[in-house]
Amino acid sequence: MLKVFSVKRGSTFSFIVTFKNLNQDVTTMNFGVKEEYTDESMIINKTLGNGITKLETGKYKVDFSTTDILSLDAGMYVFDLRYTIGDTPSIPLSGYIVVSDSVFNNQES
Repeated sequence: MLKVFSVKRGSTFSFIVTFKNLNQDVTTMNFGVKEEYTDESMIINKTLGNGITKLETGKYKVDFSTTDILSLDAGMYVFDLRYTIGDTPSIPLSGYIVVSDSVFNNQES
């Protein structure tokens, strides 16, 4: 599934993902963000227990802090959500994060 998230730079951001046919616990889960798919390293990497929380079987919440979103300049980034069950990986969610800035940044109120 391809998804586009739009966020304001410096805000917090979270979403819940539900896998309807996932009847067992995953071994690992990662949410990785890069500028380009071909980049070597990730800008943000969330893992199960570190930014990804299991809510119930097949249902997970992915959280991004203000610091996470501040690490991204305004622009468009790519992401994948990957999980494994045993040794079998699956990437059920990919897409883009569009980060916008505010015209009020760097100004006093």
